[in-house]
Amino acid sequence: MNDPGRRAVLASAALAAAGTALGCAPISSEPDYRPGPLAIATGVVDGVYNPYGGALARRIARALSGVRPRANITGGSVDNLAQVIDGTALFGFSASDVLARTLAAPTGHDLAGLAHIYDDYVHLVVTERSGISSIEELRDRNLRISQDEPGSGVELVARRVLDVLGWRAHRDFHPVYSHLSASIAMLRAGTIDAFFWSGGLPTAAIERLARTVPIRLLPLGHLQDRMVGRYGPYYRASTIPNMMYPGTGAVPSLAMPNYVVTRYAVDYGLAYQITKVIIGERDAIGAMVPAANQLDMHSAIQTGGLGLHPGAAAYYRAIKP
Repeated sequence: MNDPGRRAVLASAALAAAGTALGCAPISSEPDYRPGPLAIATGVVDGVYNPYGGALARRIARALSGVRPRANITGGSVDNLAQVIDGTALFGFSASDVLARTLAAPTGHDLAGLAHIYDDYVHLVVTERSGISSIEELRDRNLRISQDEPGSGVELVARRVLDVLGWRAHRDFHPVYSHLSASIAMLRAGTIDAFFWSGGLPTAAIERLARTVPIRLLPLGHLQDRMVGRYGPYYRASTIPNMMYPGTGAVPSLAMPNYVVTRYAVDYGLAYQITKVIIGERDAIGAMVPAANQLDMHSAIQTGGLGLHPGAAAYYRAIKP
């Protein structure tokens, strides 16, 4: 999936499919949209979803007369999908592994995609002074590891990482369940030894931590085959670049796509216009949220097992060269 030629072929195929679904006649004008309040389910304040959602809301307010966007602070992907499904939010962000679990559940929903926006990277953070350089050393020392809050998307991927290693709580490590800001405070105070996080690059809260406390990110990329073999093709090996956080080197890790999700029942014209803002305002949003700069036209339409909303498909078809 990282090969540019393969991505181009997939992008062309997806656009062709979108065109087939909508008929062959070109769209001569943009569709009208339904004005009114528009809630976007984002994430925790210290993560990336929340500032991305706030920046997106501001661009929507400027672009769409009569639309009143609001970025909801949430617990992340799990909360976001629940809010989209029950109509509390019209749009939300979700990581692909949480989304896949939701799509596989027997409960009814009509989830649809607008765009693949950027990739999350799994962080396992320790202090430099700990001397720990691998995840296996955490088990050897039977240390305290924060997995984020129970039921969160971060907790899901953290639990999966520990499961593929064959670790058991209270035998191989001591589990702690705290959100990102609390985990950072505890690592700083020495009351935990490591914490998991999954988010875009860079995550501002971890960047702030690294400016005051030398940290180390532990490699996780070697676990890709085990993660894919047990849980599906949502995880890929990738590298957190050198100096992404102050004082850190390049670190092999796990990455997974993030999507903007809605429901098929959401207004066609509104889905078209929101997709237009996501794509067209990428640079403006990326100036405030660096992770947003990952978005490009080849990957935006690749929403995995989630079908594109017809309004989003119409927008991509309209701008196809």
